[in-house]
Amino acid sequence: MNYPTTATSRADVADERRAENGKTKLRRRPAVLIAAALVLFALGAGLQYALALWLGSATTFSRDAQLAVSFGAEAIWFLLAGFALSFIGRGYRPVEHLAASLIFGVATFFVLRALKPPSFSYDRFLASSSELVVWALCAAAGSWLLAMWGASFGMLIGANGHVDPRLSYEWGIARTHLRLNRRSARILLLAGALPPLALWWGGELAWSWDQMRRANAAATAPGLHVTPRQVLLVAAAVVIALALVLRYLKARAELARLHPGQRRKRPATVVMTGISIAGVSVGVWALTVVLSVMSGFESDLKHKILGTNSHALLMKYSTDFSEWKSVMPKVAAVPGVAGVSPFILNEVILSHGQTVTGAELKGIDPATAGSVSELPRQVIAGDLNWIAKPQEIPGTDRVVEPKSEASRKLGGPDYDQYLEDTLKRRQLHPEETKPIDPEALRNLGGICIGKEMSHQLRAWVGDVVNVLTPLGEMTPTGPVPRSRPFRVACILYSGMYEYDSKFVYIGIPEAQRFFRMGDNVVGLELKFVDVDAARALGRRVVATLGGFPYRTKDWAELNRNLFSALKLEKLAMAIILTFIVLVACFNILSTLIMLVLEKTKEISILKSMGARDASVMKIFVVEGLTIGAIGTAMGLLLGLASCSFIEKFGLQLDPDVYYISNLPVNVDGGQFLMVAAISLALSYLATLYPATKASRLSPVDGLREE
Repeated sequence: MNYPTTATSRADVADERRAENGKTKLRRRPAVLIAAALVLFALGAGLQYALALWLGSATTFSRDAQLAVSFGAEAIWFLLAGFALSFIGRGYRPVEHLAASLIFGVATFFVLRALKPPSFSYDRFLASSSELVVWALCAAAGSWLLAMWGASFGMLIGANGHVDPRLSYEWGIARTHLRLNRRSARILLLAGALPPLALWWGGELAWSWDQMRRANAAATAPGLHVTPRQVLLVAAAVVIALALVLRYLKARAELARLHPGQRRKRPATVVMTGISIAGVSVGVWALTVVLSVMSGFESDLKHKILGTNSHALLMKYSTDFSEWKSVMPKVAAVPGVAGVSPFILNEVILSHGQTVTGAELKGIDPATAGSVSELPRQVIAGDLNWIAKPQEIPGTDRVVEPKSEASRKLGGPDYDQYLEDTLKRRQLHPEETKPIDPEALRNLGGICIGKEMSHQLRAWVGDVVNVLTPLGEMTPTGPVPRSRPFRVACILYSGMYEYDSKFVYIGIPEAQRFFRMGDNVVGLELKFVDVDAARALGRRVVATLGGFPYRTKDWAELNRNLFSALKLEKLAMAIILTFIVLVACFNILSTLIMLVLEKTKEISILKSMGARDASVMKIFVVEGLTIGAIGTAMGLLLGLASCSFIEKFGLQLDPDVYYISNLPVNVDGGQFLMVAAISLALSYLATLYPATKASRLSPVDGLREE
């Protein structure tokens, strides 16, 4: 085996002696390194705080994005600080870094105590002393770990001696240790590509089969409808399967012709390398699929919530909002605002026949409601504009049929039962509807109700429902609730049970008369161009109006508990599944330790020929990163293919429990990059111990053992 040699000239020897003298001199004064580390840590904390303030005032980033960017910049600073300190201290210097981190943690506690940050708990506004202690400990631990991580980069390129950032020689030796050649590359490529291709093919075939089933169901004459896409998929699967079987049979035949002594035995390190690659790929695979499914749930829920509600609400601290007509043009002119619409909201009681239920009555403007929500596109029967024009609602002599889109969205046994209880019941039993004078019907206001409320009240378009509000008039006998009949103008379906069973809608003029509000409204609904920047754009709207008494509430604040629970669940699942990758990285650790023990003689020869510690360290770091990179790439491909399979195959869920019919998937490129970065970072950390042990191996001890 040809190893690189490094000639040691007199100049090199002199440089190394000067470096050793400087190293010894610095180790006599550790206070200098501690002070330098503390200054760099303090600068990093100041950078984070200043960047967070700038992002909050100069950009429309969400709070989570601001924290991610600012703390990410601080982490990068700590890595660079550790890298620089490794050159100053000529080594890792963990004790000095730990002392600086402890002092930094104590300083962080007192600084946070003076700043009084908000608490993460819902039962208090400011952070308690115990929370500040936790934050200070996290700051100390994070600064020390990141600094040591950055110092390891410095040690790799020779911070304790001759600086050499090249990797060509080390990569050649690492490739020889891992037995990476053309044959092994083909095997890895085949092993990494076949499972994702099989999953992708299964998803495409399932989708094609579903399309064929739908075509057969819609066809008047049942038959076998086969598309060229299905033929190509099946043919490709057959060809690949036959090729694999023939290749396996050929390999077994060649192996059978060899004598037992001619068969090559695989070293244990090669087997361990394969197991490590498989472990990393499985961990990355599981993590990407779970995060994609959780993101799908969050995205689907957000879409349904924002389909019924606006991105933010503009309200006043007082109940007098009579100037809303003059405020609307000012708000619409603010950059980033896509739509504005007034609203009124109050709790009422609805009744139809003998059925009574509670509801949230919302007064809207049908002309502008579509600019802030998806209400016009959620109508499955009737028309949303009929609440402003109740004269156009059909009378009792004509039954409004559901729209064709409703059958496509809601088709199934539950939808058929719903039509049986509402539409067909009215058609078959017209005597149950109380006769009302046609002239009186035309004078009744229109109301839109959700599908679930329609099912509960057994009401359909054109039926009369009574609305009762406890905000009545005061009489000598006490308060008397007000009630008023309305005609059902349309049926809405949002996909969210809570909205379809609780919300009802009438026009703004009708709501003002019913609640006796005069020309007031509760507030304005706002829709923004960027939904994730709703909080920052809401502050911009309030600033445009002059601040107090105006205020805004964005969608995240209105649904804080729900999305906080989803975020916490997603974070918990990510942490749990990261342990799979961590366990796989322990396999990398054990594999590299076995390699170090197996190559003790080669390492001793290499160092006796002039190789420095950093060069030996780089060899094993490159080996570990190669294993982690191959496993990560395989896991990402498997994750993408699995997400495609889930999306195409459509795993069924119970809509009554999960509010959706199929398992949602949202492939986020940022999450995939984050998973890849975590996997590679853990793989790198797993290489440090065996690489350091190999670099510190004495040539004399290694050759003596042989």
